[in-house]
Formats: sequence, C-alpha cells, structure tokens
Amino acid sequence: MAPVILKELFEIDDSVPLVGYDSPSGKAFACKNLGEPQGDLMAMICEPSIPMRMDQITALDEFPGAGLVKCIDSGVVNWASSGRRQPVLIFEKPAGSRVFETMESVITPLTDDQIISGFLTPAVATLREFSARGLTHRNIRPSNLFYSDESARLIMLGECVSAPPGYNQPLIFESLECGLAVETGRGAGTPADDLFALGVTLLSLLIGRNPVPQIDDPYTFMLNRINTGSYANIVGNHRIQMNMMELLRGLLTDDLAERWPLADVQLWVSGRRLTPKQVKLPTKAARPIPIGGFEHENVRSAAHGLSLNWPVAGDVIKGQDFDTWIRRSLNDEVILNNLNKAAGTAQAIQSSPKADDARLVAKVVMALDTSGPVRHKGFASHIDGIGPTLAVVFQDDILRKQVEDLITSGILKQWLALQGRVKTELMNTYGILEKIQTMVALPGPGFGIERCLYELNPYGHCISPMIEHLYITQSSELIPALEAVAHDENLPPMPIDRHVAAFLASHSEHIDERILRPLTHKDNRPADEALKVMRILARVQSVYSNGAAPNLCLWLKDLTQPAVDAFNNIRLREQIERQVVQASETGFIVALMRILDDNKVIDLDKENYRKAQQEYKQCSAQIHRMDIGLEQKENLAGELGEQVAAVISGVIGSIGATVFVMLYLV
Repeated sequence: MAPVILKELFEIDDSVPLVGYDSPSGKAFACKNLGEPQGDLMAMICEPSIPMRMDQITALDEFPGAGLVKCIDSGVVNWASSGRRQPVLIFEKPAGSRVFETMESVITPLTDDQIISGFLTPAVATLREFSARGLTHRNIRPSNLFYSDESARLIMLGECVSAPPGYNQPLIFESLECGLAVETGRGAGTPADDLFALGVTLLSLLIGRNPVPQIDDPYTFMLNRINTGSYANIVGNHRIQMNMMELLRGLLTDDLAERWPLADVQLWVSGRRLTPKQVKLPTKAARPIPIGGFEHENVRSAAHGLSLNWPVAGDVIKGQDFDTWIRRSLNDEVILNNLNKAAGTAQAIQSSPKADDARLVAKVVMALDTSGPVRHKGFASHIDGIGPTLAVVFQDDILRKQVEDLITSGILKQWLALQGRVKTELMNTYGILEKIQTMVALPGPGFGIERCLYELNPYGHCISPMIEHLYITQSSELIPALEAVAHDENLPPMPIDRHVAAFLASHSEHIDERILRPLTHKDNRPADEALKVMRILARVQSVYSNGAAPNLCLWLKDLTQPAVDAFNNIRLREQIERQVVQASETGFIVALMRILDDNKVIDLDKENYRKAQQEYKQCSAQIHRMDIGLEQKENLAGELGEQVAAVISGVIGSIGATVFVMLYLV
C-alpha cells in the first residue's frame, strides 16, 4: 500500500500503526518529514465527527521546552482504510513510552524525587507558558503523559488539540465548574482547571493507579463533591505522605479563590512549604430543601438538583418553601441580588406562567451557581462549549433540539449580566450566539440551525451528506468537492442543500444573505431553483479561481434543461441548446450563467412570442370571418338555386301543358 503524502512535506505510513500513542479521538501512525529532518514524528488520524482545537494549534506555534507533545502541522488526507478524507495532525513523537497505558493501568508509584523533578517541574513550566499565551491545556490525565526519553526521568504532557477541551477527560479530572457540563460543553476553562487536573494526575502518580476507577452514578458523585469537597471524594482514604497532602489540598480545593495558582505551585516545587489549608466547604443553609428526592443544603447543590430534575424544578422554584429557603435559611445577600438580577423579585418568580418554566429555571440556576455551566432543559454547557457540542450531536435530533432551544431561549443575556470580567474569547462567542439567535427560525437555505453550526465552528467541515466524506473546511474547496460528487451516477437533487448554503454564508465573505435570500422564494420560471443555485456556484468558482469543473457544469446543464425548453422560438431554442453544451464543456459555470441568465434574449423571446400570439389571434379572427362569409355565400347559392329551379320547373311545366293542349287540339 502506497504511503500517504500530506502537503508534499510528510509521508504517513498507514501500515505502521503506533498503538501506544493513540488518543481517544485519533489513531497514531508512523510518519517522516520529506524535507529537513525534524526527529521522530507521528501522524494522528483524527475522528471526523469530533471538532479539533485548530485555533490552539496556531497559538501553540514555536512552543518552547520539552514538556509538551507538540503539534507541528495539520491537514486532510485520503485515508484508504475508511474510504474517505480524514483530518490528520503531525506531532513530534515522544522518545519514551506512555506513563499509564490506559486509565485502568496500575504502575509502581513514583517517588517524591520523580514527582518533583521529573513531573511537576516540567509540568509547571509548560503550564506557565500556556498561561502566558492565554491558553489552557484541558487534557491533563495519567494516560496522556509520556516519558520524554527511554531513561524515564522526565515526564511530558500529551497533546491537547485533537478534541474539544475536556472532552476526553474522566470526570474526576474535571473541576466542579467544568464537570457539571456535558463532555463536549466543558469549555476551555481557566488555568485553575488545568491545575485541578494536575492535582488529580499527581495523586494518580503517587498511588500508581486511578484514585476513583469507577463512578456508578455521576449525579450522586458530583453531588457528593459539591457537598463535602472534591478533595475528600477523590483523595478519600488513599495514604498520602504529609508533604504531598499540602500540595493536593491546594490544587483540589473547589473554592477558586483558595485554589493554588501557578506561582504557589512553583514555590512549593522550589522547596518552599506553605501553611496547609483546610478544605473550605460551601456555606450550608439553616435547613435543607428537598429536590428530586435529595436534601440540598447549599446553593450549588440546589442548582445541580434543579438542573437535573427539570420536570419538577419550575414548581419547586415557584413554591413558598424555596423562597423561604433562599431568604431565611440561606440568608445570602449576594445570591438574593443575583436572583433579582436574573429572574426578578419573589412575586415575579411565583407569578411566572407555566409556559415560561424552562427559562425561569435556567435563570434561577444561573443565579445560584454563576461559575457553573449554562443549564437549560437538562442540557448543560459553558458558553464556548455550545459550538463543539452542536458539531458532535448534530445528527441526534433530540440533543440537537436541546442546543437549539438553549440558543433561542434568550437566557444568555442573564448569564452575561451575572458574570464579572469576561475573557475576550468568551465575549466573541457570546456575540456570535446573540447574532445567530434570530437566524434559527429563518426557514430558507443558509439559515436555521445549520447556520448556527458553522458560525459557532469556524474551523469545522461541511457535513452536507453529499460532501461530508470529502471533509472540506474552506469555501475555496467547495467547487472541487462538488466536481468530485458530479462524477457519480446517482446525483443528489441539487448541488446546494441547507448545509452547503449555511457553510458558504458563514465561511465566505463573498456569499452574503442578499445572494442567498432568493433561494427562499419560488419564482415561476422553469428550473428556478437550479438557476439560483447556478448563480451562487458561479460566484464561488469565480471568486476562488477553482479552475474548470466540467462534470459539475454538466450536472447544472441537466438541471437547467427546463429553462432551455421554455424558449418558444424553435430555432432560438436549438441555438441555445448548442451554446449550453459548449459552455458546459468549458467547465466554467459563469459561461452557462451568461447564456441562461441573458435577460435580453429571454425578454426578446417572450416579446416575439407575445407578438406571435397576437398575430395568431388576429389571423384566427380573420379566418373566422372568412369562414362566416363562405357559409353565407353557400346559403345564398342554395336559395338562388331553389328559385332558379322553380322558375325553370314552371317554364318547363308551361311548355308541357301547351304541347298537350296543342296535341289535343290537333
């Protein structure tokens, strides 16, 4: 089997899998640089259905040090074993093996020196560089650690770009803020989330195994973490030496204000020991409030209970017990202010109509847990996780509807109002969500939930059923992709569907709503839709200078045949048919468009047809008049004939009588 070439720079050997370097969202294969040697490389063939962190790849360019498995390039290749095009990432291959082969692996616990010198020192330096670049790793766990060489002295963090942030993380490695969201919606988070994952990873290295190998009930597990702290539920009864316990408490505290920042971790690594802190638990209310069969004693616990007991949550919130619990048992002015800001006064909450329960519950949950994910109708995601979630679940009608309902709910304004300082990246995402909220309900191609998908995933590929397997991520790739599709015998009904239209609208500055809007409206002209599609594709081909696409032109020629047949003049129709054939053979759609969109010829044909109809009408009237004249002449001739015959008959009769008389007389 021939090697796979990427960008004429890298040769991927699909016959040499590197199983020990696979990730949950990609398979590793041997790879070499065809240009300058760059040491050992590996290619990761990624799952097409899982969005990658393409912006992260660019942001990590020229990353210093040896503490990270670095991605040096990316692209798309034809992958024989899957029979389709798939995304590929090129990484520097670690010289050593994986520290934990899987999350179920058991290893010899690392010593203090191995932990501090071999793991924490390079990890802290790596995370410091991430923080300086405004980035987060979000993929730190024991099974994503590698030894940097065969001596197994230094440990490096694995890759962090093949899947959405936090997507491949077991629940115990996620902070409460991120772990309460669905896997795809955990978001990029903050350096504090990386430090939490670092703490759980550290614990795994200290004990040589996963500290919580199995979680039977994620809801109860997270509820216990909320109530008694992540440290208690993850460290549990594991025997940890005292000096490491200090660090673990600092990294695994759930209070963001108390969690150690990188600077404190660096001080600890360098030998300075800090005063151990007791884990700070959430403030308890004077009495619990029952929700869904559980007794909830603090606001985050109540928010969690409400978000996962959606059918009854509205009634709970509008009940007098909830208001009493908030105002008297909890007695927290900050929470009261948040509630007033997000959902209104107690009277407004209790008088809210049943139809508005979903929005009401979402707002109240936001107010109770401002740092948690946005939760709506059982769906939970951070703002920057909505796009990746939509990409992963788009083919699932139920889950897609959940995301759509969140986007159109109008609750994101309350989320923004409850936040303090918001990162620029989150504000950009919020701006996109605000823009697309009105697009969801628009029915035409280029709008709807498809438009939301591509606006929220600017690096995502077009998932139109006719070209999804070709994995195109840029508008400039559309015409070649459709040309490939046009080679097949069984062609789709039209070269543009809702996905292609939405992909173009969000990815190309040259295709705007003014150009797409006509697809929504039907005209009376034959092949109306095909002609509108042709105009859009002609523009795309011209703008991106894609070159000839003869098969696509032949496809469009067949689709627009009714427009040719609609010409009335036989000689003109035959002439246009010849011109259309010639234009399609050139492979340039604009040539077809100039012929079929020539309004002067169309109007002239219509005018001549109108004149011909008028002349025909006039001739028909004249013929009708002539027919009436002839009929009148025939009637006159009959009458004259009868009269002549009577005269002649009378004359003959007279002559005959005269002859008889004369004979009689003779």
